[in-house]
This record gives sequence, C-alpha cells and structure tokens, in this order.
Amino acid sequence: MREKREYFNKVTNNNIMLIIVGILVIVTLSICILKNVKADSYKDNNKSYITIEIHPEDTLTSIAEDYALSEDDYSDYINEVMFINNLKDDTIHAGCYLIVPNYNY
Repeated sequence: MREKREYFNKVTNNNIMLIIVGILVIVTLSICILKNVKADSYKDNNKSYITIEIHPEDTLTSIAEDYALSEDDYSDYINEVMFINNLKDDTIHAGCYLIVPNYNY
C-alpha cells in the first residue's frame, strides 16, 4: 500500500510540474503574440495610400526614406510599393506616378 501511495505522489508531483510549465509557456506566448498584434494593428490602422509623381532624382529607396516608418522598414516598404504598382524590378521613371503607402502619425 505504501508503494502505491509513493507512486501516486510522484505521478501527482510530475503532473503539477507539467501543468505549471505549460501555463508559463502559454502566458509567454500570449504576451509575445499580443505585442506583435498591437504593433501590426497600429501600422495597418494608420496606413492609407497616396499617389506621388516620380521626380528625376527619385529611387525606390529615396521614396522609402520619405514615407516608410523607419529605416528597418525600407525593404518591406519597397517590396510593397513594387507589388502595388506591379513593378518587375526597381526601375522607375521621372514623370510617372506611383501609389505608395502613407502612414498617418
């Protein structure tokens, strides 16, 4: 009888530890997901689109410098501009127009 009780106590202690670890993992993942959702929601809720005329000195990078939220976003911003305007490469021509994302601060 004593052996059964000791075995039951070991099993119960292991289950409690697994439950605690599981709860910690769920809480940690929830915090990470909520942080990302809030950041992405801010970007998307404050984004609109405008049309700009390309000037002779403009490049997609210079446009990203003017309109992207930060330097870290330049690559994603350029890719989005290329996608929106159906550009096959980064070649743009003065006098043409581009639709670009614009973020209201």
